[in-house]
Amino acid sequence: MKSVFDIQKSINEIFDLYLKRSLSNRFTLDSISTIFEIGNEVFMKYHADEYEKILNRPHSKAPDLLDDEPFSLERTLKIYENLQNKYEDISPTLIKEIFEINSRLAWSDYRKRYDSYILDLCQKIPDDKYICYLSAVVYYDHKEYRNALKYIDFALTQYTSSADMTHFKSLCLMQIGELELARTYMYQALFLAEISPESPPKRKEYNEFYPNFPVEFHTSADLIRADLNKLDQAEHIFEHRILGFLDIN
Repeated sequence: MKSVFDIQKSINEIFDLYLKRSLSNRFTLDSISTIFEIGNEVFMKYHADEYEKILNRPHSKAPDLLDDEPFSLERTLKIYENLQNKYEDISPTLIKEIFEINSRLAWSDYRKRYDSYILDLCQKIPDDKYICYLSAVVYYDHKEYRNALKYIDFALTQYTSSADMTHFKSLCLMQIGELELARTYMYQALFLAEISPESPPKRKEYNEFYPNFPVEFHTSADLIRADLNKLDQAEHIFEHRILGFLDIN
């Protein structure tokens, strides 16, 4: 609840500062840039520790989410086009939507650069199992499930006790119709999650290539149980609908 309050407090402060600094309250292209400038000030005021972490993040050759350019004309135009028919004047609600849309656009832009980088890097250093794991997640998001399974299998040769990766493999198996095998790995993942709740991948090689904002898959015992229920439902549908149809014919 505290984080929600802090966000609203920051939005209200940005709005108050905007009114003090601007001659007009009209929503224009220029107003978006002003809101971003004030937003940066407010962020640094209340989150100096986070800003310090950003400055000191590890150097990486990978694309960085924080290299995003919210002040670019292209980004400003996209935000304005989304909101121009909805708002005429600046308000806290509008400011909140500006930051939400910017976050979505920033993440979308990052994913395009990130996905390309990870898949290309996996071809250049195919022996790095952490990069193979990240590639598997990218392939899964692109609905290329057999490629995802190929790379998660390779990653699991090193991270044999990772509940995250074992659960992820079971999801890949589900997507290609290997339901029984998926169940086996799902139960294995549940066992690992219960005896070792935190089993993230350990980075060892090629640190300068690892992204500061990797797209990983994280699980928990509750998530695994939920997916086991989905697997039960999938098998039930297959047995009673698909097989039943085949028997009739």
